[in-house]
Amino acid sequence: MEARLPVKDIMTRGVATIDIKSKVTEMAGKMLEFDIGSIIITDNNSPVGIVTERDMVKKIISKNLKPDKVSLKDLMTSPLITIPGSEDVNDAMQKMVKMQIRRLPVVENSKLAGIVTDIDLIAISAEMGNIFSDLIEMHRERLISMEVPQQILQGICEECGDLVDNLRFVNGKLLCENCRET
Repeated sequence: MEARLPVKDIMTRGVATIDIKSKVTEMAGKMLEFDIGSIIITDNNSPVGIVTERDMVKKIISKNLKPDKVSLKDLMTSPLITIPGSEDVNDAMQKMVKMQIRRLPVVENSKLAGIVTDIDLIAISAEMGNIFSDLIEMHRERLISMEVPQQILQGICEECGDLVDNLRFVNGKLLCENCRET
């Protein structure tokens, strides 16, 4: 059974937005004010695009353009790639990798509900790893007390991680010959 974690449970709410008719300098000021690397562009309060720091470097700075000579419509990345809040975190990860994006706006009923970033996904992955490790440790004593053969012909050594022949059960771990000696 696979545990499902919906995107809405890890997304950041209260995403910074700016109207498509705004000036690039207003947008940059808002990004500085909130110390963020991207901002969602809206048209009639509906999300239509995203501008990242990379977009500004690529489309303004590298071309030596004056920021207010560029419209947000020309600067933003559109169409906006989004995900519903009910989708699984694993689906969000796969979509971000496939589309090569680091931010994924969460949209419900054509309205922006939040955003999930690559950092959010890394943090939740690390936390899940810690939880699994704790669960294994909690159940280790029970697993050790179960009847385990003293010798197993082939398997993975719990100390070095190698696939070996002739594992033996020593102090609650299945160990290869080399690890038993140390």
